[in-house]
Amino acid sequence: MSGSENKQENYPAYGPQVKRTLRVRVLQHASLILAIAGLILLYLFSVNRDIPLVKVGEITPTMNFAYVRVIGEVTRDAYVFKSGGIVFNMKDATGEIAVMGGRAQADALEAAGKLPRRGDQIDVAGSLSVSADQEVKLRMQSAEQLKLTRKPATPYYAASESRLKLSDVTADRKGDQVTVTGTLKSVDVPGPGSKAPYVLTLAEDGATLVVVFWDDVFQGLEKKLPMVGKRISAKGKVDVYKDAIQLKIWDARDLRVITEQEKPVAVTEQPLSRIADIKAERKGDVFTVDGRLGEPRSVRGGVIYPLTDDSGTIDVVFWDKKVSGEDRAALESGVRLRVTAPLTVYKGKLELVPVDVGGFNVEAGQ
Repeated sequence: MSGSENKQENYPAYGPQVKRTLRVRVLQHASLILAIAGLILLYLFSVNRDIPLVKVGEITPTMNFAYVRVIGEVTRDAYVFKSGGIVFNMKDATGEIAVMGGRAQADALEAAGKLPRRGDQIDVAGSLSVSADQEVKLRMQSAEQLKLTRKPATPYYAASESRLKLSDVTADRKGDQVTVTGTLKSVDVPGPGSKAPYVLTLAEDGATLVVVFWDDVFQGLEKKLPMVGKRISAKGKVDVYKDAIQLKIWDARDLRVITEQEKPVAVTEQPLSRIADIKAERKGDVFTVDGRLGEPRSVRGGVIYPLTDDSGTIDVVFWDKKVSGEDRAALESGVRLRVTAPLTVYKGKLELVPVDVGGFNVEAGQ
C-alpha cells in the first residue's frame, strides 16, 4: 500500500476529531454563559433580598462583615475624595456611624444627584466593619441600595436665625442659629492627627467671638483658610464649651470672606420703609421693606423679583455670586418677604440688591 493510500485512509479518521472539538467549544461557551447568568442572578438576589435593619447602638463586634441596612439622618455632607471614594456620617436615635463607598458608588451617586447632605433622611445598605477598638463603619456595595429623601427646602435666613453683632452673641443664645460678621484676628490650626477643631477668632467693636469647625468643613473650603485681617461672615449654632461662648460651623458654605466690593448690611435694626418713599437720590442707603413677591425674571448672573407693598413696587435683584440658587430655594411668587439691602439705580430704575443671604427673610404664616 503506497504512502498516498495511507494518507487517504487516515484522512476520514481526522474528520470526526474536528467535530468533537467543535462540540467541546460549544459546551465551553454554554458553561461560560451559564456561569455569568448565575452571577447576575446571585447579584440580583443579593440586591433584592430582605436585608436586616439594625440600629447603630446595637451593633456588636460579632456583626463584623454582616450585610445590614441603617436608617437615619445625615449629619455630615458627603465628601468625595479626589482619588475616588466617598464618606459621610449619619445617625439614628441610638448612635452615629460613618458610611463609606468606593469610586463606583461615588460616581453613581454624583451622576444621579444623590450625594447626601446634612439633614437628609437616608436608608442605606452595606457590610459592617467593626475594628478592634469597636469603631464601626458601613461600607456600601451598591449606590442602588441608598435611598435618599432630601431635607425640605427652608429659607436660608429663617425666622429661627438672627443676624447679630458679636457682642450680642451671649450664653443665653445657646442652640440658636445666628449669622455674624467680624474681622479675623487669629487662626489656630489643629496638629496632625488631632481631633481638635480649627479655631478662628473674630473681633468687632471691642467684642470677640470664637468660631470653630472640623476637618470636613476645612476640606469643603478646598483646604484654604481665610487670611488674618479679612472681613468674615459666619453662620452657625451658638454653643458654650468650658464656659466659653463659641459659634460652631458645620458647612463650608456658612463661612466666607466679605469682598471689598460688598457693602455689609448693618446688623442693627433698620426702620421699615414704604416703597413709595424710596427715592433715587438715596442711592447707596440701606432700606428695609416688607412686601409680596411677584413673578421672577432671569437675567445674566441672577434673577429679579418685583416686590410690592401697599404703596408701590420695587425690583429686588439676587445675584448668583452673592445669593446662590440654593439659598433662593424658598423664594417664589406670592411669598411675603422682608428685604434689607442697599439701594441701586440702574438705567433710571430703583433696585434693592441684598449683599448676602442675611439680607432677606421669608416671613412665615403670611
